[in-house]
Amino acid sequence: MHIEIADRADLDRAETLVSLLRRPHLDRVTVTLPGLDATERERTAAIIRRLFNDCGCDWGALALVTAVAGVLVVGPSGGPAVAAAVLGCLAAAVAGKLLGLSWSRRRLLLRLRALRAVS
Repeated sequence: MHIEIADRADLDRAETLVSLLRRPHLDRVTVTLPGLDATERERTAAIIRRLFNDCGCDWGALALVTAVAGVLVVGPSGGPAVAAAVLGCLAAAVAGKLLGLSWSRRRLLLRLRALRAVS
């Protein structure tokens, strides 16, 4: 999918695509707002594309590694404790992923809204 941001109407359309779990994957973003120089247009397009395509995996992986490290320090013993530790690690990974998606969504919306000032 390709998004071109040339005016306020394009910013409105881009904002409607920003969701927590159903953001489209963008192959290309073009920013042609008149208030930006060429370097800033390219940089802004790259940031918007990266934020749209962020899957939250970095945050999920960090949460999983932290949870596993915590389990290894505590060292659960017995079947039920190990099962609880595994479920806790999976829950941490999911929570981290959702937190990462929320964070990138917020940054994306802030970036799109900041572009309104230059359009």
